[in-house]
Amino acid sequence: MNNLRDIYGYCILPKNTLLFRGHSDTSTNDCMFFTTKKWVAGVFHENVQIWKTATDIELLFLVEHVNQNSWTTSALPHLYNNLFPTERNLNFNDLDIKHWDKNRRDQLVHKLYDANKISGWLSSLENKVEMEVCLFDKHANASQLMLVDTIHKKDKTYCKDSLDSIRILPSKLFYEATNKKLSEREPMLTDEGDHYKKYSGMMKNWIKVEVKNGMEKVEAQHYHFNLRTKLKI
Repeated sequence: MNNLRDIYGYCILPKNTLLFRGHSDTSTNDCMFFTTKKWVAGVFHENVQIWKTATDIELLFLVEHVNQNSWTTSALPHLYNNLFPTERNLNFNDLDIKHWDKNRRDQLVHKLYDANKISGWLSSLENKVEMEVCLFDKHANASQLMLVDTIHKKDKTYCKDSLDSIRILPSKLFYEATNKKLSEREPMLTDEGDHYKKYSGMMKNWIKVEVKNGMEKVEAQHYHFNLRTKLKI
């Protein structure tokens, strides 16, 4: 995994991290997708499963960069083209690999798990703001995950974003690409830290508006929590 770690970065899901899944099947399988926020999982199904990690889990960090609007671009197509150069296609997006072709996804999963001992990835959810965790291997998932609850998507329980507790160590390439992307919109901000100072001020104002409209402060903070606020970029 060392080379892939250097290229993409990695992260640690600590033991007892909660993951959310909008799905009707509660069994473990070879490729399981989760969100880090309950309300995002509720987009996919009226009932949301809450799973908890039984151990620390190391994952690949598959985000190429974050833009000024906090949208994250998946590094999954780059990874696939890197591992399978004879099938290289620069027009692939993450859904071409994750969902539209199960054989393509299974080939990647087996390559990562069997050949590189990688248990999963943290990436963007369809190149939007929200994040997604994918965990591999039916037997590994049976031992590293526990289903702890199932609730209706409108239930107010579990308002926190689990991204807050995940340890993320991006690669140098991620930071370079992100700083370049942020500077395209705000070229006058020459200090890398200035981008986050401006963004943090905007975030505080958004949270104030949510609280004024009746949302609890902790819920509002986690509702708007994302990779930029996590990494302070």
